[in-house]
Amino acid sequence: MKTIIFFSILFCVITLPALGALTDADLDKIRLIVNDAEKRIKAEVKTEIASVKKELTEEIASAKQDLKEAIDKSEQHVKMYIDAKVYGLDKRLSTYNWVLYVLMPLIVVAIGVPTAIMAWRSARDKSLEKQVEILTQEVETLKQQRIVNP
Repeated sequence: MKTIIFFSILFCVITLPALGALTDADLDKIRLIVNDAEKRIKAEVKTEIASVKKELTEEIASAKQDLKEAIDKSEQHVKMYIDAKVYGLDKRLSTYNWVLYVLMPLIVVAIGVPTAIMAWRSARDKSLEKQVEILTQEVETLKQQRIVNP
């Protein structure tokens, strides 16, 4: 029983300050402290936001510049690649033109000369055939003369 009374008194003493009520002055002080802390935090947040915005703006500008440089480099590489391809194509086409300029006369000669020789032979064959015909007719006439005048 003594223990129960002892603990009861102990608990009452411990809880006694909790029963103390806050005065208006105490509440005003707490409000001032909270408002000051809130203002400080808001100011710090605003400055932090401003610094983050500034850093982001700088990083975005830097990224834009890097991207522009990369695009310029890639455009230069593409232009150089296209120029090289066009130069190679032009070189090949000029080679093909040269081959055609050389081969065209050769083709004309290869087709024209045999055709001319064949035409010349045909004309010669016709003249020889005419001579053979004439000689055959002469032989026939001579045979007939011989038969008639033995």
